[in-house]
Amino acid sequence: MRMGLHNGDRRRDRRRKGMEAMNATEQIEPPKDCLRLSPLAALLADWQTEAEAARAAYESGTPRGPITALPHLDRHLGGFLCPGLHVVHGAPGTGKTALALQIAASCGAPALFVSCEMRPLELMRRVTARVTQTYLGRLKTGVIPAGVSLDLARQAAASAPQLVLADATRGYAPPDAILQAAEATRGKAGALLLVMDSVHSWVDGCEIDATEYEKLNAGLMQLRALAHKLDCAVLAIAERNRASMKTGGMSAGAGTRKIEYGAETVLDLSVPEDALENASGEKSVKLRFSKNRNGAAGSSVDLAFHGALQRFTEQ
Repeated sequence: MRMGLHNGDRRRDRRRKGMEAMNATEQIEPPKDCLRLSPLAALLADWQTEAEAARAAYESGTPRGPITALPHLDRHLGGFLCPGLHVVHGAPGTGKTALALQIAASCGAPALFVSCEMRPLELMRRVTARVTQTYLGRLKTGVIPAGVSLDLARQAAASAPQLVLADATRGYAPPDAILQAAEATRGKAGALLLVMDSVHSWVDGCEIDATEYEKLNAGLMQLRALAHKLDCAVLAIAERNRASMKTGGMSAGAGTRKIEYGAETVLDLSVPEDALENASGEKSVKLRFSKNRNGAAGSSVDLAFHGALQRFTEQ
């Protein structure tokens, strides 16, 4: 009987269910040399390659990968979003999707935005609002003549020619399908950014007999596998748990601590309690690094978010 399981048995049972969930989501196999033994001297050739690439990027002023286009944020990230999993979470209304979409459109590299919550046309409206400085509501109500509206959309499309939207609102998107879409988006380019909006909605669409905890852990493993297979940055939006709705911080992701512990960086968005919209319609948003393997954890960047224009700027 389940009630008679000891702690060790329960842990083994959870691990087994987690592996079953991972296999049910069409696991991306790790490379055969996943356990690579490297005496320090054997790393010198890789060190030289890395150092030369870093120096060339520094001298040319060209980022080595996708950027956020927010200078202070990029500096804290070490200049670019390095390959691996990066997590954005915050309470509702802090602009998580808007920030991720702005980064994807402005990162300077091919970007695949996998949306499990909003249809592509709605996301394009948000890009159009930011690029053309047209209030989002005006793009929906019909107050703008159709021809003018189309011209605004064309400006948005021209501003982000490397951004591809993937509609995962109609059904679960298996990791292998995401892999193929990401490779097609990248083409012959070197860098790539993959955005998942959101982790919780994605794994919730997977119809397997597993708990949310098991699904989330399996999904996070798949996202890290995608980052490794593609050698790219994966920017994942996560929901915040109720206990940390206001405070945020490490372990604030809803469902499992592995949301934070498996990430390169954890970007925590919060709105100060006394924040009010200024005369320009912007409100203050604090972005904290709850975790940062490429810089100082605990540091923060002051942002301003204009909801009607879906635009973030640095204060």
